Amino acid sequence: MTPRKPLGDLIAETPGLIVDLFKAEIARLKAEIAGKAKGLGVGGALLAVAGVFGLFLLGWLLVAAFEGLNEAFAPWLSALLVSAFLLIITAALVLIGLGSINRSKDFSNLEAVDSIKDDVNMVRGLGHAADGTDPLDDIDMNGAQR
Repeated sequence: MTPRKPLGDLIAETPGLIVDLFKAEIARLKAEIAGKAKGLGVGGALLAVAGVFGLFLLGWLLVAAFEGLNEAFAPWLSALLVSAFLLIITAALVLIGLGSINRSKDFSNLEAVDSIKDDVNMVRGLGHAADGTDPLDDIDMNGAQR
């Protein structure tokens, strides 16, 4: 059994514990924002690559139109097939990039921000999250925080 600390020692440790708590919350917020920014970067890079393929597509479509008007036979058909292939790649990259951006763009519901608000409300004496819930709801029966 651990020895109990005197009240004076506990009060003296409180400011340091609060500072450590806020440092940990800020580190968590940084990590969460970095993860979202990474998703935005991947989506943006995929859209940039899709733009390059779109430029190649435009070039091939111009070649296809030129060949089609000049001969209206096999050369334009092969250029059109290459354009269709580039169109499929471009569409796939655009869809994947937009999906990545849509998953990562919502910064309004960051868990770290909610946790910091809870901590501030507790320090101010407003209760757990100022919503009247019991702070012990976050602790399971084994004593580990959820």
